[in-house]
Amino acid sequence: MLNNISLQGKRERRVIFCFLFFPVVLLCLFGIWPIVNLIYLSFTSWNGISESKEWVGFANYFKILQDPTYLTIFKTNLYYLVSGLLQMVVAMYFAIILSFKTWGQSFFRASFILPLLISGVAISMMFRLFFTGEGAFDQLLTFLGLEKFIGMWLGDPERVNYTLAGISLWRNIGRSFLLYLGAIQSIDPAYYKVAEMEGATFWHKVRYIILPNITTVLTLDFILLTIGVVSVFEMPFILMNGSNGTATVLVKTMKLAFDNKKFGMAASLSVLLTLVIALLTIIQRYVVIKRERRQL
Repeated sequence: MLNNISLQGKRERRVIFCFLFFPVVLLCLFGIWPIVNLIYLSFTSWNGISESKEWVGFANYFKILQDPTYLTIFKTNLYYLVSGLLQMVVAMYFAIILSFKTWGQSFFRASFILPLLISGVAISMMFRLFFTGEGAFDQLLTFLGLEKFIGMWLGDPERVNYTLAGISLWRNIGRSFLLYLGAIQSIDPAYYKVAEMEGATFWHKVRYIILPNITTVLTLDFILLTIGVVSVFEMPFILMNGSNGTATVLVKTMKLAFDNKKFGMAASLSVLLTLVIALLTIIQRYVVIKRERRQL
C-alpha cells in the first residue's frame, strides 16, 4: 500500500516537472536573462557594435541624475500624468451619466470607445493633418471666432506638449470609460431602489453607492495610468520624433541606444524607469492595503 502511494507520488512529480520544465526555461531565456543583461549593460559604456564593454560602475546613473537634459524628459512625462488624471475624472463623469437611461446613450458610449479601435499610427497621422497650419483645427477656431488662439500647435515648444497630452487624453479615455461603466453596471440595482425609497438624491447615489463599489476598478485604472505615463512613446515619436522638447523617457531611451549608440546610458535609463514604476506600484499597493485595513 505504502509502495503504491510512493509510486503515485513520484509519477505526479514527474508530470508536474514535465509541464513546468519548458515554461520555466522560456521564462528564464526571454524574461529573467534579458533583465539581468540589461542591468549589466547599465554599468558599462558600450556602442552596441564593439565586442568589448567598458565597466563604468554607477557613472551612467550619476550622469542621468545630474544632467538637466535627462531631468527635463521626466518633466515631459508630467504633462501626460496631468492628462491621465483629467482622463480619469472625465471618464468617471460620463460613465456615471451614461450608466443611467440617457438620450443618445448608445451613440455617446460608442463615441468614447471608438478611439481605442484606431491604431496609434493612424491617430498620429490624423492629428498631424488636423493641427497643420491653416488646417481643420485653425478653421474650427476661426468658425468659433477664436482666431487669437491660432498658432503652431505642433511647432511651438510652449504648446506642443499640451497638444500631445490632449491627444493622449482623447485616445485613452475610452479605456477608463469602459472600466468604470462595467463596474457601475455590476452594482446590484436593489441598492438604487432602496436609496430612492429613502429619498436619496442623484449625488447621494454617487457618493454612497457608486464610488464605494468601484474602488477596486479605480485603483486598477490608476496603476494602468501610472505605467502608461512613464512609458509614453507612440505620440511624441511618430508626430514629433522626440524633437521640440517632446522626448519622453522611452523616446529618449530609444534615441540613446539606436541614434547615439550609447547602449549603456540607454540601459541605465531603462533600469531607472523600471524602478520608478515599481516604486509607484508599491506606494499604491501600500495606500490601498492601509485603506482596506481601516475599513475592516
